[in-house]
Amino acid sequence: MSVSVKQQSAPVVEAPNARERAIQNVDDLAEMLRVLADPTRIRLIDALERNGRSTVSALTTLLPVSQQSVSHQLSILRSAGIVSRRREGVWVHYELRDWTGPWLLHQLADGLQG
Repeated sequence: MSVSVKQQSAPVVEAPNARERAIQNVDDLAEMLRVLADPTRIRLIDALERNGRSTVSALTTLLPVSQQSVSHQLSILRSAGIVSRRREGVWVHYELRDWTGPWLLHQLADGLQG
């Protein structure tokens, strides 16, 4: 008489297939384009690229919007990973992260002009 022993194995977790990764990449791209689809945010990215690290007050002097609006738009850019912030005493400085957004914005602007 033979006894069969059933072995239990760890559940197999499959990596996302190429189609699921492609869908996620498209969703991520669409979300980033939604973040970039605001003139104030584009101006903020441009100002940070040209001027480097800046405070909300300094950025407000460069844009035709209120300080509250600049602060709100920077918060959205920060949530999207486009800018970072660092507190130094009473000041909070914002700067672009290592991000290809300025390049993308220049390419789109050049395409619209040409």
